[in-house]
Amino acid sequence: MATSIATIATYLLEEGLKYSIHDNYIRISFAMRNYVDEENDQSLFLVSFIEEDGSYFKIMAPNLYHYPLDGSNSAELFRVLLAISWRNKLVKYAYDEKDGEVIALAEIPLEDTELGKKQLFRCLNSLIQVIDEYHPVISACLAGKEGSIELAEDKADNLRKAEHILQAAGISGQKRSQPARSLLRFEE
Repeated sequence: MATSIATIATYLLEEGLKYSIHDNYIRISFAMRNYVDEENDQSLFLVSFIEEDGSYFKIMAPNLYHYPLDGSNSAELFRVLLAISWRNKLVKYAYDEKDGEVIALAEIPLEDTELGKKQLFRCLNSLIQVIDEYHPVISACLAGKEGSIELAEDKADNLRKAEHILQAAGISGQKRSQPARSLLRFEE
């Protein structure tokens, strides 16, 4: 039982998410709170692939950052990227030493089973959350400063607690249990 791009498209459509299908991948775009790309845009583009004849699923955020391998703060940047990857169950960061591209991705070997809807949205939500939560610390490293992962985690935890309090008080209309729907930016 192989998974296909059509399966992923069906799951996204069922949740009301906009996407675009390209040759061998699906592209989804989200508005972010913290993450800002190199062009000062608060959009995050994710691409989803099915590989190995439907037995391997990958979703990634390409071109998150660019940093030269011989940059003056590369050791600190790599320390932070590895530490973030270590702290998260599903999301990992990768670095292309040829062009300095930093990406984040989640992968699942499916082998003899089809990708489930919950699996897709766990990957999607995890990528969005990790990229947004750790953007300030990665940005600090790119700017030549020391990165404090704990500070980024404390800030994200405090924001989650504040949202929970506001929801409990009936003040906030946003429901974060849904897969980042309120963060969606429409595809062109």
